[in-house]
Amino acid sequence: MASNGNSWGGSNAAGGAGGGPKLSKKLSAQFERTKEVTAVGVEKTKVVAAVGFEKTKVAAKKVKEGATVGVNWIKLKYNKSKLFQKK
Repeated sequence: MASNGNSWGGSNAAGGAGGGPKLSKKLSAQFERTKEVTAVGVEKTKVVAAVGFEKTKVAAKKVKEGATVGVNWIKLKYNKSKLFQKK
């Protein structure tokens, strides 16, 4: 085993003798993969949030319509009873 200053006997820090990719290239490739996975995750989150937001809007609209109908019914009952009392 040739001594190149590395006690493990592998390639030197410059990546010359071992023939393997440099550590920075490995990290760069891993970082690129992480970015891809993160981008996919963010897109999925956006889709889920958009669907949830649309469902919330629909539910809020139903609640608003139901409340309007209920308030109008109460107003009609009140007005009828008021009119009945005046006669």
